[in-house]
Amino acid sequence: MEDLLMRILFISQLFDPEYSIKGLELMKHWVNQGHEVEVLTTFPNYPTGRVFDGYSVRFKSTELSGGVKITRLWSHISHSKSKLSRATSYLSFTFMALFAALLGKKADLVYTYHPQSTTGLIGIAMRVIRGTPYITDVQDLWPDALIATGMNKKSFIVKLIGKWCDVIYRSASQVIVLSQGYKAALIDRGVRPDKVTVVYNWCPEEKLIDKVLVQQCQINHLTTKPAHILYAGNMGAAQSLKTLIDAVSTFNRDDVQLTLIGGGVEKHDLQKYILELNIANVDIKDYVPPNKIFAVLSEADVLVVHLRDAPLFKITIPSKTQSSLAMGKPILMAVGGETNALLESANAGVTAEPGDVNSIILAIKKLLLKREQWGDMGNNARDFYLKNMSMSINYAKLDSVLNMAVEKK
Repeated sequence: MEDLLMRILFISQLFDPEYSIKGLELMKHWVNQGHEVEVLTTFPNYPTGRVFDGYSVRFKSTELSGGVKITRLWSHISHSKSKLSRATSYLSFTFMALFAALLGKKADLVYTYHPQSTTGLIGIAMRVIRGTPYITDVQDLWPDALIATGMNKKSFIVKLIGKWCDVIYRSASQVIVLSQGYKAALIDRGVRPDKVTVVYNWCPEEKLIDKVLVQQCQINHLTTKPAHILYAGNMGAAQSLKTLIDAVSTFNRDDVQLTLIGGGVEKHDLQKYILELNIANVDIKDYVPPNKIFAVLSEADVLVVHLRDAPLFKITIPSKTQSSLAMGKPILMAVGGETNALLESANAGVTAEPGDVNSIILAIKKLLLKREQWGDMGNNARDFYLKNMSMSINYAKLDSVLNMAVEKK
């Protein structure tokens, strides 16, 4: 199918220089394909809630980067973590972006990205008022994500959000999801299968990882005792890292050592827990910035991904999966469901059931027995990433979805 040239309006409250998987590099790719691209976003402030240096909040500002027009709009920005403050932030941006979209130059396609549950309103309005097809990109499956955080699935607000999201899914010309499980869930909710395409997320730091791997290629990678297992990322309720710590604590420090790197609401409690139980083979270190973390990851023997046992996580693929595979390291995967199956199909490590100390212990023992296969597991991980989850592979899938959305409007 020949690519159509189009004017794309990409709407996301989160955008470069904030961390975003689908950000400026993807927009530049579309420009290089011959498309005209405009981004509607706000002033960068995530995750601190403070506007980045070099930016000041105004009603509207416009910049050009790599041929991409970036229009930044005022929105409520707050340091508060309250639900009301977050809702005000989302809604203020959504209505500002809605008016900008309706009053701006007509687009051939609207792509609503973040947050999908509110920017979907813009897609619906553009389709109804201006006849413009829209794509919605589902990174968080709502209201399932709310239920996973503890909200009552029978509550009025959860049911209302569920019905609203169904309207967004069914009204969209095309729906992009990050896993096969998400696709099955949307089909169960009445979305036509031909409208839903699985496009795996990629690791935006591909080039940085490539550089680190080149620098490491001359190093002797023969492993020695103890086995160094590394977790890098958020330490929150969703990660449930106490389970991982409990499992590792059963091993002798001369055989296994676990390092946790990052921040999060549970970090202090985990540090206290390790001290109280005098766990000698687990160490928690502070956050390392993205431009340095991959050099740290390259020194580990095994990378670990763990989430708590929840139905939603069994059909999602956490972003740490992509970066871990791209690093070319054996992986201890304790997420369950689709992500565990993905690692097994790649033959890139071992799997365990999330939240299950005994299962994780058995997985670590299996890893130790297969020490001579770690090199092959790492190579398999890297190969699987390049063939299934890389930017180039999934950029091509997105290009195909753009064409389908416009042709089937």
